[in-house]
Amino acid sequence: MNLIKRFEGFRGVAYLCPAGVPTIGWGTTKGVTASDVKSGRSITRTEADRLLMLDLAEYETAVNMATPSAKMNQNQFDACVCFAYNIGAAGFRGSSVAKAHNRGDFAAAARAFGLWNKARVGGVLKPLPGLTTRRAAEAALYSEPVARSVVDEPEPMPQAVEPERPMTASTINRASVAAGTTATLAAAGEALQTVQGVRYGLQGLDGWIVPALLVVVVALCGYIIWERVNQRKGGWA
Repeated sequence: MNLIKRFEGFRGVAYLCPAGVPTIGWGTTKGVTASDVKSGRSITRTEADRLLMLDLAEYETAVNMATPSAKMNQNQFDACVCFAYNIGAAGFRGSSVAKAHNRGDFAAAARAFGLWNKARVGGVLKPLPGLTTRRAAEAALYSEPVARSVVDEPEPMPQAVEPERPMTASTINRASVAAGTTATLAAAGEALQTVQGVRYGLQGLDGWIVPALLVVVVALCGYIIWERVNQRKGGWA
């Protein structure tokens, strides 16, 4: 509740949020209409707290139902409820956060919060600093370990940690270089076929070298797309 209040802020008079949704209190939107905004409908903090409690019951249920395959600790649960309160129950169900959590990939789930930092303002979709800050706070809370008892045994700590991979080891970079090289060879082969008198360079290769090279290009491009999909699945971009 404190995290939600921190980012929503209290507004005693109905207003339109940056995305144009009628809102009141601690970011409450249910039952709030454009006419409320026009008429200047107002509520007290006590009433706003009551509305927040009613809303939270719905979003707590939504988070529990959307993550049946992986248990949540209290910090993960609180972060996801705050997240769902902002993007909606349906948005949370379809989010990469929920999907990654259900796979047990908690690092990917934490990264995926950052994918939800855009809104339409004046008809233009753009990142908003407020959303970016909120997503970072939710991700931080999600990743924060729950306090252990002093009698708990510490988790085994590996003493041999792999270094980060250099850019030269990136599979995407390698595929891109290979695709560019293959495309260059294909263009060169096409040029050779059109140069009169240079038949010896293509003996035995006429008719199939260019199509074959282009097939390789398509395959490599498909691999790059597959890597991009995996990036999204991992919550990177």
